[in-house]
Amino acid sequence: MIKAMFFDLDGTLLNSEKRVPASAMHALEDCKRQGIRLFIATGRSPRLREMLGWTEEQEDFFDGGVYCNGACIKTAEGIVYTRIPPEVVTRAVACVNACPGLNIALQMMDGSHAFNHPLSEAVYGPWGIDASGVRPVCQAHGEKTVKMLVYFENLVDSVTPIPQSVICDMRRICEGGARLYVTDGGKVLQIVHRDASKYEGVEKVRRMLGIGRDEVAVFGDDMNDLEMLRGYEYAVAMGNACDEIKTQVKRVTKSNDEDGIAHAIREILRTC
Repeated sequence: MIKAMFFDLDGTLLNSEKRVPASAMHALEDCKRQGIRLFIATGRSPRLREMLGWTEEQEDFFDGGVYCNGACIKTAEGIVYTRIPPEVVTRAVACVNACPGLNIALQMMDGSHAFNHPLSEAVYGPWGIDASGVRPVCQAHGEKTVKMLVYFENLVDSVTPIPQSVICDMRRICEGGARLYVTDGGKVLQIVHRDASKYEGVEKVRRMLGIGRDEVAVFGDDMNDLEMLRGYEYAVAMGNACDEIKTQVKRVTKSNDEDGIAHAIREILRTC
């Protein structure tokens, strides 16, 4: 019997308009009525009200979440962060600054952000911040960084792939101290502490709940979901997921714009 479900947001629970479809909400409400605990498992920070315009009621609908690719765990007991080693942050910033036009954003424990280049004014909203809250990258920020993002353009409108030379350099920088994910079709690098991942975050919550691995269902679509999807029997890849994801899980549902979550939940509850 499934007792807890964990949902990635972008490309999974959210449709292409960054909204939870009505079909998914009805399925989630059915889960709640059956006593199933519901959690977020996302690369985003916990600032969902600011980033997605969620209400307090929408946020409280979930029992907690795994945020920042596992570097932030939020439950009723509070929030726990895992910081990236400062030396990794310093070297990553230097690497990015050596590549013209490449951006790096540091997400910190207090929810603030630091950038090596300012974003376009119009795109601060999707980041959950405004221009007054943006800080330039400085050495002090390395002491409290939980996640780094590397990208071209403004992230939300990125179309330029990260050069392979930069990816290789960043892998060397992260080796032994941090975990690097190449996501969004190669256009974004996501970096967290080596011990942080969605899988490890789900495991922490699972143990806290005192439930078995076969009582957990997880849903995702991108490379930062792969460890989580590999880790559980009831794992679902979205129809819009990349091929590498879909070939490594037993269950593939419809896309996030075709009621994929609602369809997958019905199938899991019917068969488990």
